[in-house]
Amino acid sequence: MLHIVTPLFRYELLDRVYLTIPPYDDVTWHIAKTSRRPGLDNSFLQSDRRIRLYEIDCADADIVAKRNAIFDHIADGYFFLLDDDTICLDEMYRVYQEYDAKNFVGMIVGRNNLSGVVAPSLDPGENRIDTGSVLCHHSVLRKVRWEWSTDYARDRLFWSRCYAYFGEEKTLVLNRVISAYNHFGPLVRVRKTILGFRLERDIHDPLLARCYLAAASAKHHWRRWFNSRRRKAAQPALMPDIRRRAVSGSGTEARTALPRGISPSDPRIR
Repeated sequence: MLHIVTPLFRYELLDRVYLTIPPYDDVTWHIAKTSRRPGLDNSFLQSDRRIRLYEIDCADADIVAKRNAIFDHIADGYFFLLDDDTICLDEMYRVYQEYDAKNFVGMIVGRNNLSGVVAPSLDPGENRIDTGSVLCHHSVLRKVRWEWSTDYARDRLFWSRCYAYFGEEKTLVLNRVISAYNHFGPLVRVRKTILGFRLERDIHDPLLARCYLAAASAKHHWRRWFNSRRRKAAQPALMPDIRRRAVSGSGTEARTALPRGISPSDPRIR
């Protein structure tokens, strides 16, 4: 079974998204919406038995509650995260069929239409996997859920934790496009403050979007490299203090003066 997971708040796009859902009996489309907005009257909700609609008592923007409410109802097969501003691709369903037939248990990382091949990382800060770029076996949901985070993008945190659960041996990285990034909306939404000026711009052109994402990725990696170099450069400055403390006494005094975890034979104090 393929479970397609959609937290809904763009009601006006729902009919267009539905037209791209694979029309097969081994597909279930799960839609979660807030109960604080009016109910849906889309005709396919009554006619298509493959659809599961959940009314969740949460804020309309609470994607975490919506996703996790759907996860509670997935107990077999694979799941695919489909935002309500994009579409399902036929290639995604073909990948699902191929690996379901092999009884593969793990996560399958594909590409979106803007990215190249992206390998997962255990570090959410390094992980560049987008929400809809993975087909994942349901078993991970026993241990991993969608979470709020102020430190990392939520999709990168989620997929890093899924990768930690399955490990490298049960993770496949494919050079196949299984996701259409923000198909109905801007490809990139820029919301930044630069030198005191607020910049808000939506990028629709694929080439400009790729350039922006490449520049943002390069900046991210440069900042991490620079901070790593600064930390390494600061470490030797501690050694003279260790050396002075090691020789400031004799016998037992010298040994007790050493920092915890540093022995007299440590090459850093010779």
